[in-house]
Amino acid sequence: MKKYAWTHLNEQFVRELFTLLNAKQIKYFVLRNFEELPERNIGNDVDLVIEPGSYTRVKRIMLDLMRSMEIRFYQIVQFDRMRCWYIMDNCKHFSIHIDFIENEVYKGFEFYDFDILYKNTKDYKFFKVLNNTFDIVMLLVQNLVAYKSLKQKYRDKISENFEENKTQIKNEIISFWGEKCGNFVIENIKKGSFEEIVNNANNLSNEAQKRIFLKKPLKTICFIIRFLVGKFWRIVICPKSYRRFIAVEAPDGTGKTTFIEELIKELGFYYVCDDVRFCVHHFRPEKLPNLGAAREKMGVKKQDKDFTNPHRGRPVGFLSSLLRMTYYWVDYLLFMPIIIRKEVQYGKYTIFDRYIYDFVVDPMRSRINLPKWLRQFFAHLVNKPQLVLVLDASPEIVIARKQELELQEIKRQQIEFRNLKSINKNVVLIDANGSVDNEVEQAIKHIFDTFLEKAY
Repeated sequence: MKKYAWTHLNEQFVRELFTLLNAKQIKYFVLRNFEELPERNIGNDVDLVIEPGSYTRVKRIMLDLMRSMEIRFYQIVQFDRMRCWYIMDNCKHFSIHIDFIENEVYKGFEFYDFDILYKNTKDYKFFKVLNNTFDIVMLLVQNLVAYKSLKQKYRDKISENFEENKTQIKNEIISFWGEKCGNFVIENIKKGSFEEIVNNANNLSNEAQKRIFLKKPLKTICFIIRFLVGKFWRIVICPKSYRRFIAVEAPDGTGKTTFIEELIKELGFYYVCDDVRFCVHHFRPEKLPNLGAAREKMGVKKQDKDFTNPHRGRPVGFLSSLLRMTYYWVDYLLFMPIIIRKEVQYGKYTIFDRYIYDFVVDPMRSRINLPKWLRQFFAHLVNKPQLVLVLDASPEIVIARKQELELQEIKRQQIEFRNLKSINKNVVLIDANGSVDNEVEQAIKHIFDTFLEKAY
């Protein structure tokens, strides 16, 4: 799998983007990590602060640029007034992450008017960046108010530039935080006591929000309402367009775990090293404990942990099977919406290594003895993955990799997995007879087609 690197194509994309923004007279500036752009990028993404109200024109420019460079796929994740663009193309093995920010805002609290920031920019190469004073002030403001932290590289930059612009930086800090908090920040910068500043980040954030509200209460209230409505829509309403829900299925021994690990590495490349974007779960939410573990905890019976033999237990009777199936189904029914909404909140992928469909295909694993139609009925009544990747390899290859199931059982399960389309139309087969790289390449195509927007 290829590691992420800034290539000539990335340079060309950013150079063309800046050129088009300049030609269309869009007011913008690059925020942080701009020093080596466009030839190199010392960060993972490119942050552009754009004039409020200009995003529609910027989006048109982006799509035109993608079409002209034959870059097909993109995903936009919106957080308040910031839109994160993940631009990618699997044929070119290209990816870039660009954030368009309609001014710096935190939960509806706008740090500065855009016009004030734009007046404090300077020309750098052929684009604009904040002048030295506001570059330092915004490093402090954004990281302390929004993130309650301050990376070491930012601490070093603040220390390095503070002495050169001491008076201007001091005036802006006091203007933003007031005399008491402003002087506290300044004195600790002088002493290099950044840990003391971070330890008081909550107080500094609260004071900043209070001062912003008092300066422009009506504007701030409108921005807060907009932020809360957006959050409510994303998390509570949670339309399907926000979800990224994948399940991976296959008989034991096909290589699901290795496949998922490599898939996440490859997706991490396309999402520019953003590996926290992928949350992997095993089989079910597991908010309700495994029945075997629950019985052991209650002192009823010791749990059987011989996981190398998935069919070691005998199926139980109909009533016990129905209770067992209902118990696990409730786990899916109650807690899958919570998992999905939690991960949608941060634009993450929800990936399940096996899902409720295992009860349909392989009920013996869970000692369930119910008619197939009833097991299918339960599977119909939970959140359905938007993409079910079934790894499909010849039975001989599967049994050579892992001798947990008999050859005939592997063949039977493969037929059942292929027939899952009767429950979920989003089932796709992945040829798992070759290398894991080939499997991942197939999966990436399906993931892009399912979850990403297309420029053309």
